[in-house]
Amino acid sequence: MLLTMLLAAAQPAADTAPAARSRMVDLIAREGGQQCLPDGQICFELSDNADAGEGPAHLLLSFPQSGDTEKTPLPLPVFADEPQGLRLWPHVVSVRSGDEADGQQGLEMLVGVIGEQRAMYSGGGGSGSRLRLLRFGMAPHAIGLSGEVLDVDWDSALMIRACFSEQDAKDRLDACHDEYEYKAVLKPGPDDGGELPSLTYRSFATAYPQTSRRSEDNSGQKLKSSDLADWKDPECSYERVLRYNGATGRYEMDRPAPDCSVYTVP
Repeated sequence: MLLTMLLAAAQPAADTAPAARSRMVDLIAREGGQQCLPDGQICFELSDNADAGEGPAHLLLSFPQSGDTEKTPLPLPVFADEPQGLRLWPHVVSVRSGDEADGQQGLEMLVGVIGEQRAMYSGGGGSGSRLRLLRFGMAPHAIGLSGEVLDVDWDSALMIRACFSEQDAKDRLDACHDEYEYKAVLKPGPDDGGELPSLTYRSFATAYPQTSRRSEDNSGQKLKSSDLADWKDPECSYERVLRYNGATGRYEMDRPAPDCSVYTVP
């Protein structure tokens, strides 16, 4: 509940600058796993093997309003952490529309792929995912993905067993699992005229019960009813501006991010 409220508060407000807000475009979900631009001209989906983690996976591109039923497969890069499943990020970041520069440069946007890792352990388990943004372009005579520009922690949910006896359950008021969550959002950043639009990354990390810390031994705790609530971690709930560095070909944070692996690694 706390994370849901925090995420809602992090979304761009209605009075934000229209030029900045237009950079982030919500995709429309359709049957069969397709995610389409609002005008329905272009649709994306992942190949059938993507969620199974059995590569190589492809981004499938289609143009439903043209009457062409063919899907163009674009190979996805090999991700270093070898995710066990992939899903599309339900947004795109607009870089350039197809009618700019007399159409010579064509259309360009950033498409997101979320890769998930899962783990099971005695009495618990969890999952953690990372968001990758890829450059997608359509020039007059070419369509393709031209590389990964961002790789960030995205969301996680971990549950660790904390009761091993009836006394443990009594001491913990039947809260027999420690739970850790991490969520992130992207929104438009300040308009600084860069090659790719700047973005703002905001994360939220919580622990339940609020006395629990994954880096510590939480066994033997005696909880009070007031402990049965989420605790927001102030260090791993943070905001950073992401700017594209043409020299490295990647987005970089305006200052280093903290180590939040206790929340993000299952």
